[in-house]
Amino acid sequence: MSVRIRLKRMGSKKKPFYRLIAADSRMPRDGRFIETVGYYNPMTNPPDIHVDEEALFKWLGNGATPTVNAAGILKRNGSLQKWDLVKAGVTGEELETKVEAIKNQRLATAQRKDVKKAGEKSQKAIAKEAADAEAEAAKE
Repeated sequence: MSVRIRLKRMGSKKKPFYRLIAADSRMPRDGRFIETVGYYNPMTNPPDIHVDEEALFKWLGNGATPTVNAAGILKRNGSLQKWDLVKAGVTGEELETKVEAIKNQRLATAQRKDVKKAGEKSQKAIAKEAADAEAEAAKE
């Protein structure tokens, strides 16, 4: 039996809510599962992600593999990076400091991307204003 960490769709129509579950890979998406590992709510801003790391690490230690979408959610939460550190033998305070460093690095990268997007938007606005000024000058 191969166990997968995957998403189980819950919620009503057009209001999705997902549970992260450990399930046999042969079972249907919303069918029988072994254990609930966490949940993911994409309807909130920012998306609400909760993971029971003890249960997740138990299943990853037993050989379960996350699906592509579940792995993306777990990376966004930082649980997969923490699992890699635990697997490498890092424990205690050193583990917490490395996890915080990874989170800070991720935040810094996101902030740089936001600044870059804002810069691109302002450059487009400047180019548009210049084009409008040229069009008005051509009319006169």
